[in-house]
Order: sequence, then structure tokens, then C-alpha cells
Amino acid sequence: MIFNRLKVVKALSLAACLAAAPLLHAQSGESPGSVTDNPGAENEPIAQPVSGTLPVVYVNTEGGAPIVSKEDYLDATLWIDPMGTEGVEALGSADEPVTLQIRGRGNSSWQERKKPFKLKFTKKQKPFGFPKSKHFALLAHVHTQTYMGGEAAYEMARLIGLGWVPRSYPVEVVLNGVNLGVYAFSETVRIDEGRLEINEQPENNTDPATIDDGWLVEIDATIDTPQIVVCQNYLGTEENPRRFTIKTPEVLSDVQLQWITEQMTGATRAIYNPDKLSGDWKEYFDLTSLARYYIVQEVSCNFDAFTSSTYMHHSSGGKWTFGPIWDSEWTWDPEVRNGTFWEELHRYYAGDDDEMYFPTWIAELWKYNEFRRIVLEEWEKFYPDYLVKVRDFVDRFYAQTRAAYLVNGKIWPSYDAINIDWAYSRVTTHLDAYAAWFDQFIREAVNGVEGVAAGTEAYPADVYTAAGILVRRAASADEVASLPAGLYIVGGRKLIIR
Repeated sequence: MIFNRLKVVKALSLAACLAAAPLLHAQSGESPGSVTDNPGAENEPIAQPVSGTLPVVYVNTEGGAPIVSKEDYLDATLWIDPMGTEGVEALGSADEPVTLQIRGRGNSSWQERKKPFKLKFTKKQKPFGFPKSKHFALLAHVHTQTYMGGEAAYEMARLIGLGWVPRSYPVEVVLNGVNLGVYAFSETVRIDEGRLEINEQPENNTDPATIDDGWLVEIDATIDTPQIVVCQNYLGTEENPRRFTIKTPEVLSDVQLQWITEQMTGATRAIYNPDKLSGDWKEYFDLTSLARYYIVQEVSCNFDAFTSSTYMHHSSGGKWTFGPIWDSEWTWDPEVRNGTFWEELHRYYAGDDDEMYFPTWIAELWKYNEFRRIVLEEWEKFYPDYLVKVRDFVDRFYAQTRAAYLVNGKIWPSYDAINIDWAYSRVTTHLDAYAAWFDQFIREAVNGVEGVAAGTEAYPADVYTAAGILVRRAASADEVASLPAGLYIVGGRKLIIR
């Protein structure tokens, strides 16, 4: 997720729901599962029975120990009661639970009162019909109180064909006997069977023949390990740094470190090439995945996109493929779209001194007409037919989770200004409005003429794309004639190069 301070500001803006309240248990040493009957206690969950409308995940730590660390696992047991949910099978039982380890997870979300957790089972399990794995997460989604918006973005990613998309299932969680409300029982991003199915780059690899195979990298906004920092410009000067966290492999040899550094630096400089007719950037990326990934993030207006929780992977002989999609919590805001998500982000945080947390790769890619053309081609495959399926999905999610989220609001009343009904109204309204806005926006960006003043045919002449982006200052008509095929504005006049 994006820088914590920005998250806090954003959370307050959404519905003024995160009234300044002290952070709890992780810092105090108390258990996140402690409970109170005092309705005024904002630090602790208020005792409520489960709704009985969702599967219930029961977790008990050894000795009832509190979960206070993101690094250190606690031994625990777990069982899942389907509560009569069709298609959901029990996992373990109260008498014979399965064993696992549990710890905290997340960045800014870990600072909240309702905590997210990382699960590591002793043996591979298949909860909710997911492919077998030891690794899962319980996501709290307190910033938006319901993860409906994120699931809408995930469903869009599935429908548009963005490869593997992490699966999740809404549940109620009872930790050490205390009902913590609604969570998403979720797969995590990792190279594994049934998840991201690519080869895994070995740790400490020095073999040049295999050095490009099996990488998983995250564009990140937080300091992590292992990580490289690349400055985002054409000349390689030390400005506008962007962090890349290497998820696989976790331990790098000098050869691996050099390879990944050269890859991210080379891609960055290619993107920032001042000649916006250059195709150098296309040598680094799988264009279809890039376009589809961008569409999902733009239509949902994900403020984290291309800044944090943005994954790419690389296989032997291929290019960097965008995905899997992850962490789409900060979506479907603002009320009215007045530009791209990064323009909205800059507008909202105007004057903030944390410029390094704003996306710049995508803003620079947008200047390439070839990129916009590919985006339009992929968008036309999706819109409007598949958008109906996304709306249907949101309707089903709302019906499935509403009763449990109403109970969740009683457990965590200080979060409940952003409730399930409010979220449903926002997502369904913005889904249609954002898609309509983007449809017009992308068509104008590829085919329209914007922001170009009338000029003369005299040379040298400024050459613009159809969207009004300056790509070159041509010295002669012969230089213009050598441009790639497309629509241009030269000296204030339209010119088609065939």
C-alpha cells in the first residue's frame, strides 16, 4: 500500500470515519481478540455474536497469546464452519482443528485496530475449494470497511484476461473466542501451483543461462528487503526514486542483483526516452498484460497502482508481464472523474512533499500513442458487454455479505461510517460512470485532437500526436515523411502518414 500517512489522510476523507483514535493491541501488547461491552471503547471490538450468514473461521493461538508481530509466527489451530453455505466444505472441526502458524501482515493496515493476518498451515490445505497451499491471508480491509470495491476490480481483471487473479472468500473470524467481524480469506501472491505458475528463480543463482527465468517483482512504496531503487528519468540522475522489491528470489547473488538492476534501469530509461515515437520501451514489457493491467487500475481509479502492490513477473526468453493484481482497496474514488488516476492523485495531494510515492512510469507511458492504441484495442474487447458481468458480481457480493457486515459495524462502530450500503451505492454508481468516462477518454486520446494551437507549415515544425503530445521537432518535410504510420499535427495541420 501507498505511504501510510497518505493512507490515513485518504481514509479520513472517504467518510470521516476514522476519527482519531489511539492504535491498539499491536503496540499495547493486548490481544486483537480482547473484547469489551463498552460501546464507547474505540480501541477494542464490541462483543457480538456471528451473523450466521457466512462461513466462520475459528482461530486459537497457543495459550491464547496475542498476535503482536508481523515477523514472528505464533503456533495456532484453525477450523472452518461453513454455516450451511452452499458449496463450502468444513476444514477441521472444533474437536479436531488443523494446525498452523499465524502472524500479522500489512503496512498501514497493521496499524489499525482490526488487524490483518498471515496464515501458514502445517500441511497444504484446500479451503473454499482453492488450490492446495500452506499460505493464505485474512484481510481486514478496514480502510474501506468492505472489500466489495477491491473484489469488483479483481472480477474485472478476471474478465479482461489478466492471468491468475488471487481468490478470496468472505468469512467471519473468531480469534481466541472473540468475533472480529468480516474478513477476506484470501490467497496470497506467490509462485506456486494453482497461483502464479512460472518457474522460480533459484536463490544465489549465478548461471547466465537461467538468470532471466522465474522472477516476481513488486513496484513498492515501502522500504523492504531485498530491494533496489531506480531513479525515474532518461539520464539516470538521482531524482524521483522508485523502489522495486524482489519477491522471488529472496536472496540475491551479485549476478542476480546486477541483472535485475539493469532490467529495471533499462526499462525506466526506455520509458523516459524523450522521443515518444521510440519503441524501445516495448522491448521490456508484454504489451497485452500491460494494457489490461492499466485498464483495470484506471477504470477503478486505484491510487496505489504503479506505486505500490504492483506486481510483474518474468520468464525465460520473455518480457515483463504485469500481474497478478493485488491490493485494490483504494478504488472507486473520487465522486467525479476529472482525469487519470495519477492526475486525481496529484490533485488530491497537491503540495504534499512525498512526490516519490506518486506513479510516474504509467504517466510517462501514456505519452506514447502506441501504448494508448493498444489500450483502446483491449478496452474494446471488454466494454460494454463484460461490464454487465462485473455489476452482476457486485450485486451477488452485496447480497451475500450485507447481514454479516451489519454485525461488523456493531463490532467496530468507529469504522462504520463507511458501511456496506454506502459501499454498494458507491461501487455500483462509480462502476458505470468511470467506465463511461474512460471509454470517451481513451477514444479521444487515440483519435482526437487536443491542445494543439494553429501554426505554420514552415520548418522546423513541432510534431504532435493526435492527442496533442509533442513527440519531435522536425527539421524538414522529409523528416516528417519518415515518421511511423499514424495521425499527426504538424505546424498546426492534421497529417496522416500511411
